[in-house]
Amino acid sequence: MMKIFHRMEVRKVPTEKIRAARALASKRLWRITPLVLLLALSTILGCTRRIVVPPVTPTPTGTYHTGKFVWFDLLTDNVRAVKHFYGDLLGWEFEDDGKADPLYTVITHQGVPIGGIVASEQLDREVRRSRWVGYLSVPDVDEAVAYVREQGGVVHTKAVNLRHRGRMAVVSDPQGAVLALVRTENGDPADVTAEELVVGRWFWNELWTSDLDAATSFYQTLAGYEQEAFGAVDGAPYYMMRRDERPRAGILKIPFEGVLPNWLPYVLVDDPSAVAGRVESLGGVVLLRPEGVSHGGSAIIADPTGAAFAVQKWPPDNTEGQ
Repeated sequence: MMKIFHRMEVRKVPTEKIRAARALASKRLWRITPLVLLLALSTILGCTRRIVVPPVTPTPTGTYHTGKFVWFDLLTDNVRAVKHFYGDLLGWEFEDDGKADPLYTVITHQGVPIGGIVASEQLDREVRRSRWVGYLSVPDVDEAVAYVREQGGVVHTKAVNLRHRGRMAVVSDPQGAVLALVRTENGDPADVTAEELVVGRWFWNELWTSDLDAATSFYQTLAGYEQEAFGAVDGAPYYMMRRDERPRAGILKIPFEGVLPNWLPYVLVDDPSAVAGRVESLGGVVLLRPEGVSHGGSAIIADPTGAAFAVQKWPPDNTEGQ
């Protein structure tokens, strides 16, 4: 089977390392306030506006892919700035409730919903930190939450049912990386082949962890992954996590000092260098340029509000013999 990911052997780029470490570790790991907490706060505070969230796939599939990241929400304190940034950089479009200050905005690409934006400026300043949160498909959210707690992780929001979305909870793994757990209401998005990948959509999700062995063991149980060593980063193994013979995620030991455990989502692009070249003019920051990664196939970026993500070309250049 074609290996769907390639990003080994980070080169030494001292300036970029410092920038990446400072940006990703800024103010330590912030308190997480994703969609379910926003909904809970709206109810508690007597909010009269109803927040409507879409299903993770516009057409019910009735099938589930345990271990797959099926949705991504962006928590941000400046919705207008990130809409301009992602719209111009990646061609994303946006739908909301038409209010001047929408609480939740749906991200679409070529008419297909691929994620959401949660307006954290509506919340207390202590929790106004920007980040992407990926939704991991699991068979039973309540059992998964219990396992997270048992293993020393943190449950930020208990399991709740959201109309159209399904049952979900938000947690941190034992090393502190935040993710959402979900059992979707009408099924997960269908898998695609390498030939069906669409530029501008989510491509990969990667865990940067402080304890490689503990993290791989934790996610093997949580998502039923099988691990496969796939090269190395700074001398430590890079693990591709598979489920049902399909690559689902990557796990590596944090390669930079000062960076805290986190999940880093990837978007597929045609030319990482061209994308990175436009980031600063749109108000973002390039944390790691393509020149700092073998074959120049990816780059790490922070949007204008500080949320980190990566862009990836597939297949990468000069991969013969890999």
